[in-house]
Amino acid sequence: MAIVNVNNSNTFNQWRIKTNEIGSQLGDVSGSVSNNATTTYTGQRGVNASDFVGTAATFTVTNTAGTYSVAVTQAGAGYATNDTVTIKGSDIGGVDTTNDATITITGQTGGSVTTATIAGTAAPQIANEFRLVQDFVEPTQTLTTTATTLADAINEHDAELGVITAAAMGTTAATVSGAMLELETEIDTLNTRVEPTQAFNSNFTSTTIMDGINELMTDLGDVTAANMKTTATTGVTAINELSLEIGGAGKSRMAANYDGADTNIISALNNLYAAASVSTLNALYLRRDGVGDMSGMVTLHSTGISSGASNMLIKTGGSDVTRVTISAANGNLGVGKVPIAGATIDVQGTVKATAFNEGGTTLTNKYVAKAGTNAIAAANTFSGSNTFSDTLIVGSTTVASGSLTITEFLQDTSGAMFTGNAESGGISAVYDDSTGKITMTIANNAHSHLAANISDLTETVQDIAGGMVAGGTESGISVTYNDGTGKLNFDVSDPVISLTGPVTGSATMTNLGNVAIATTLAADPTITIAGAVTGSATMTNLGNVTITTAATSDPTITLSGDASGSATLTNLGNATLAVTIADDSHNHVVGNIDNFTENVQDIVGSMVTSNTESGIAVTYNDGTGKLNLDVNDPTITLTGAVTGTAVMTNLGSISIATTASVSAVLNVFNVSGSRLFP
Repeated sequence: MAIVNVNNSNTFNQWRIKTNEIGSQLGDVSGSVSNNATTTYTGQRGVNASDFVGTAATFTVTNTAGTYSVAVTQAGAGYATNDTVTIKGSDIGGVDTTNDATITITGQTGGSVTTATIAGTAAPQIANEFRLVQDFVEPTQTLTTTATTLADAINEHDAELGVITAAAMGTTAATVSGAMLELETEIDTLNTRVEPTQAFNSNFTSTTIMDGINELMTDLGDVTAANMKTTATTGVTAINELSLEIGGAGKSRMAANYDGADTNIISALNNLYAAASVSTLNALYLRRDGVGDMSGMVTLHSTGISSGASNMLIKTGGSDVTRVTISAANGNLGVGKVPIAGATIDVQGTVKATAFNEGGTTLTNKYVAKAGTNAIAAANTFSGSNTFSDTLIVGSTTVASGSLTITEFLQDTSGAMFTGNAESGGISAVYDDSTGKITMTIANNAHSHLAANISDLTETVQDIAGGMVAGGTESGISVTYNDGTGKLNFDVSDPVISLTGPVTGSATMTNLGNVAIATTLAADPTITIAGAVTGSATMTNLGNVTITTAATSDPTITLSGDASGSATLTNLGNATLAVTIADDSHNHVVGNIDNFTENVQDIVGSMVTSNTESGIAVTYNDGTGKLNLDVNDPTITLTGAVTGTAVMTNLGSISIATTASVSAVLNVFNVSGSRLFP
């Protein structure tokens, strides 16, 4: 299927052609898709979100098997029970009007939504239907065949199994399971006949009866009279024939090629035993066990004496102690010991000679005596402990002398590596010849650090910022620091607004929130909001009134320096400030950072210096390290049908003495950028 993209910039005619093309490719979706899949749409505000005064609530809409369900994502504000929110069908996978969903608020607390229901006709989701089909055929399972699709894999298995018929499988059964059962029955019968419970002897390597018979045939050989050197042609008869040849007591037989007078093996062995007695052999032979002394000269053959694979040992003394050993492995000669592999002659004890020669040169001409003064021209290796009592010169460099120790030489050599060179990265090195020490110093603020590597940074900044509001001067607002949560809590005063004179009424402004004053007045006053938020409305018969407001400016908080970031307080609402800490390189404890508290105070102080403030003045006292917050003292003036004025000091309660005039108009000004009325 070709891809058809419908863009927002398409003309109506282009949109019509493209959607018809998509429709012709998909067919009647409502008639071909059962919509058993589940699709979730988050963050839905509704097309009529602006109908509700306050923050718009958001919802999560789920399409499960063609039925909508809803969950509250953000509670919002300004809602009443039975309020309805309309979600366009195009926002939840369908088409407008046909698949629109209506959300009804069934529960709310202080205008914030807690529960809701939803109604509407859900649209089929083709993509999710395809996913459902994929789940049905288990797309996550890996095929063990060479095929890559289910159809090819099934065809491959069909080719491997072949034609499954009774004739093709050679059985009476026409199915694989029936044929295997039939063959299993035949195998069981065969196993019973060949005694499968009898185990092979452990000397066998075979595991089947046929292999065992062949193995026995190999072990026995070709049983013939010629191969067995007998007149018999069977194993039993041949063994009986051999027993007569080697047996005695009437069963003795000897082969015709025996040279002795004996007629059987037993009598021949007895005569041999009698001839080997000591009295018979001592006069003629040297026994292998060494019994009997040898007299006269021993003459050896020209080929010498061989010990075979064993070492040749020459022993002397009454207890036959080994004095000389000739190694059978390498021919090395050991005197008084077994020779080691690397020594042609290995002697235990002192070797004494008139002179020793090595390679045609006497040793006195080849080696330097310990007490000699000759120069050493060749390369030499000294091992063990060697003492040099006079000056030691290596090449042309004096390494040690009466006034220079090797330790001092090494210290001066190492120190010269740090003297007169250039260091970088905030590190310096100085060699002190008197102490033999090298002092290395890292300068303060010499390199960068990562905030993540500064231990206790978050807690320390929190405590410093918390200390800046503890004991500070506050007007119309209370600021406290909670060390457990690391939060600053701001609580503005709750002033009471009272109207006197021709128009009476009062109300408490909680947390600078919206406030409604029930008044009694013949005329219909007009309420006007000015300042950071503007708007106006006429209160008919002192009834309910709705003021549509517009924010004039949104303040932006910007961090600079080692920490940077910014955030805009839209409609003076909450904002998240993403802070980026400057580059750092290794861990630090906050206590090791010079002037950390003062720097944090100055940074936070600069955040409220020359900045934009609406309805409140914030100053930083560098001497005390405190932030002072002072809200504006607005003057509330009534003009028109009712006149009067009063100053609201530190957002405290006020009372306005009013005077009726010809045209009574009530002007209510903005306080700290917050709305006074809904």
